[in-house]
Amino acid sequence: MIPHHVTVSRANSVFSTVSSPSLKVTIFLLILAISSWAENVFAQSVRPGLVEEVEGELEILHEDRDVGSRYLYFLKTGNRRFSLNFAKEPPTDLTSGAKVRMRGIRTNDVLALQSGGDSVQVLSSALPNTLGEQRTLVILVNFRNDTSQPYAVDFANNVFFGTTSSFFLENSYQQTYLSGVVIGWYTIDMDSPVNASTCDYSLISSWWGLSSVGGRPSRSWITGILELGVTAHELGHGLGLWHSHSLDCGASGVIGSSCATNEYGDIVDMMGASHSAHYNAFQKERLGWLNAGISPPITTVTSSGTYTLGTYESLGSGPKALKILKSIDPSTGQKTYYYLESRQAIGFDGFLASEPSQNILNGVLIHTGTEGNGNSGYLLDMTPATPVYYWWYDPALAVGQSFSDPATGLTMTTDWVDGTAASVTVSFGSGGAANLTVSTDQPSYTRNQMVSIKATVRSGGAPVANTTVNFSVKKSNGAVVTATSATGSNGTAVYKLRLSRKDPVGIYEADAAAMSASSATNFMVQ
Repeated sequence: MIPHHVTVSRANSVFSTVSSPSLKVTIFLLILAISSWAENVFAQSVRPGLVEEVEGELEILHEDRDVGSRYLYFLKTGNRRFSLNFAKEPPTDLTSGAKVRMRGIRTNDVLALQSGGDSVQVLSSALPNTLGEQRTLVILVNFRNDTSQPYAVDFANNVFFGTTSSFFLENSYQQTYLSGVVIGWYTIDMDSPVNASTCDYSLISSWWGLSSVGGRPSRSWITGILELGVTAHELGHGLGLWHSHSLDCGASGVIGSSCATNEYGDIVDMMGASHSAHYNAFQKERLGWLNAGISPPITTVTSSGTYTLGTYESLGSGPKALKILKSIDPSTGQKTYYYLESRQAIGFDGFLASEPSQNILNGVLIHTGTEGNGNSGYLLDMTPATPVYYWWYDPALAVGQSFSDPATGLTMTTDWVDGTAASVTVSFGSGGAANLTVSTDQPSYTRNQMVSIKATVRSGGAPVANTTVNFSVKKSNGAVVTATSATGSNGTAVYKLRLSRKDPVGIYEADAAAMSASSATNFMVQ
């Protein structure tokens, strides 16, 4: 049964929706004018006011524009909808539908959030909605001053429930598909500002797709171009995906703070610059299409050795990717991983056989991604000496080539690729992945005492000297203090924390991270 009606437009318009709880995905085909109020949500200066706490439902919208893109954050509570202005980076671990409590200064319908860690409190996260039948309603709408119908209903039906549904089915290894109908055309009682002689074109946002990031149901607005490269990209946002980026670290290839990023830079990912390619392994893992339930596995590599991974696009129970720990954020504990894939010109990746791909079919692709951060997927350049123009066409680690991470001693080498599988040798330097233990000199302390925190780093069973250990202590009130210390010849580093008489009582957590390892322990302050 098709859910309740949704009002949509094909040309510049405002919109309203009514949808059934059973609806999973709502597709809109339109061009939407976003006036200056939306353009200025993040540019407003906050006037002095009282700090308020507001509870509601988070809504995240992503706008794919002709030049660049942006995310818009809103808080829906009762019959109000607040634009959110974050003092720092907005959250990338949440999707639309999360129930949150936000603390900030309200100016009209804009809520400016405080910079402290308590500005956003998650009451409940949105439930995942990425597997099985995705019941979808597509509505075609035009305006009273422009009643043209650029696409036939049958054409739209084939794009969504033929090509796009097949794309999802193949990407998800036969687990996710679209079902539904296309209705319209409907003419709404409104003029299209594109054709209005009095239109102020400076107030129109030029974009070709707008979508919620997640949500039950998700909602997407699509303009002008109706093809797989647009529909699967926007519906990818609707499933909860952010963009797939690229990371260019120059001729050295060493990953560091000087690397340049490209928002749509992943040329072999639908959430990047591709019009057909599979989502990468980091994205599929987030969707539950890899490494969850009955989905094909990802091999998590923790020791040196030679590993085989199957062709990424094909069905089968073998591993579709390798996952290797790259680093651990000492302040948050978030882990960043390398993801390795072997792509071939199969199915929706068939374009790789004809487009100017110089080494993708003869190597493995390497991405990075950080757990709990949907906006952290990056394609790495394994041929950094190649001129930038050709960077897009030879990102793979080809057979016989090696990539080394000097920060961890990790080396990855592509041994062979035969069209059905690939072999990669992984070396952690001293014979294995780093191992770290952390402890305190006693289980309980009183205020004004000194806490001695000891971390020992070993690799291949041997202590690791002269390596930096990042310590962090999370107090019972949520405050975090950090410090660094280097290991001695015995592989041990020590951090001494002096408690003050104002420190809160309760359970504290001490974390330590070094190389590709981390550990944590708790102690009590009475």
